[in-house]
Amino acid sequence: MVQEEIAYWTSQRKSSCMWYSIVGFLGLFLSIIENEVLWYGMQHLWDPSTYLIVLKAATNLSTVIAISFLLKYYESLINIRRMHGVALTPGMSWNGLRGAGLLYPLIWDILFLIPQPFPFLDLDITLWDHGLGRESMYNADTILCCIMFSRCRFVPRFYGEVFSDLSSETAVAIGRLNQLTIDSSFIMKYVIANSLQVVSVLFGLQVFMFSYLMMCAERPTEGGALHDFANCMWLVVITMTTVGYGDEYPTTMLGRVVSVGASVTAVIMLGIVINLVVSKLSLSRQESKVIEVMEKIQLRKDLKQCACIVMQRWFRAYRRINIEEKGPKLGKQGGGSGYQRIPDFPGHVADQVGQGLIGGKKARVLASKVLADTEMLVAINDFAELRRQTFANQLQVDITEMVGNLSSKLSIQEKRIATMKEKTKHLNELIELLTNGGGPAAGGAAGATAPFVA
Repeated sequence: MVQEEIAYWTSQRKSSCMWYSIVGFLGLFLSIIENEVLWYGMQHLWDPSTYLIVLKAATNLSTVIAISFLLKYYESLINIRRMHGVALTPGMSWNGLRGAGLLYPLIWDILFLIPQPFPFLDLDITLWDHGLGRESMYNADTILCCIMFSRCRFVPRFYGEVFSDLSSETAVAIGRLNQLTIDSSFIMKYVIANSLQVVSVLFGLQVFMFSYLMMCAERPTEGGALHDFANCMWLVVITMTTVGYGDEYPTTMLGRVVSVGASVTAVIMLGIVINLVVSKLSLSRQESKVIEVMEKIQLRKDLKQCACIVMQRWFRAYRRINIEEKGPKLGKQGGGSGYQRIPDFPGHVADQVGQGLIGGKKARVLASKVLADTEMLVAINDFAELRRQTFANQLQVDITEMVGNLSSKLSIQEKRIATMKEKTKHLNELIELLTNGGGPAAGGAAGATAPFVA
């Protein structure tokens, strides 16, 4: 029964979050239409009051509906916590919201939904612009419409509640085990830090929002290029990407405030996008393992090739020595074609030849020819470098395996030592028992034997 109620309120929570978000954004869309109708009427000198009243009433109605779904959303949260054993007052009361820790989030959400154009409210707000040296006049509906863009804060919650499993029973249970509350702030941080799709949508909404705010802020100027939405979007994009061509720029105070806000938020969003792109392009453990194996195979092939080149250069150097010593007779005897074999030396003789102690003229000439052969020295250096790389890679693997083997052996030895200590302790107890219970003769006999001590 409890599980059925939890499932019911979980479904209510998701549906309420979905509907209040959709209706809230519908109100923002209606407010934008109302603001554009107002501007169009001012430019073409016609009275759009009837259309404005209808659009404002529709916006207010959508806000009321959104707040009602918002209250249902918080009621679902309270009931879910009550089902999990949290002692809360019945119903959705002030004390219940405070006990569940949802009072201040609810107040903030309502405050973000309240600003909107109201019917029969027609006020003009005058601001002094230092850039123009005159006053700029704005309608109250335009200011309220711009404030309504704060409803974009509901996007991460909408994604987390409706499309992801961040608010599921499993996530809530894991959060309680780790003393973490799965709330809207956690969902927002997780979504922004891990979902490239949501961040891309937020970035697009950010560009649209600041472009429209810039257009509304620059409309009081006469003959400005920023009356057009496309120009405002161009300005916002080059501002947010820190390009700043300077071909377009705001002149009103509100326009400059919008430009500063776009710059500050763009720095944060670009940092988040770069972090997400780097994390998405990072190789997984399986991919890194495949790349590592392929690099080792290629390194082994390169090592074999470099070894063959070194041997080839060495044989060529030895061949040139034989040709120079024997002269033209070698060619007549057929010994000048192909490569000559370097003679083998006994072990102790080879060591002395390597040290330069013996070896005669041929060894010294061979050494001088090898040192004078630039291509051979390059081949030897390449071979030595590849050997070092191969050795380093193999050593890294061997060290890991050796450490693992030693750790397991030490663990086994510790277990054996602990077992031996237990057996030794048990033997000592048996000896003491026999010594104490065997009588005087047994005691004398046992007294001659010392207890077994580990």
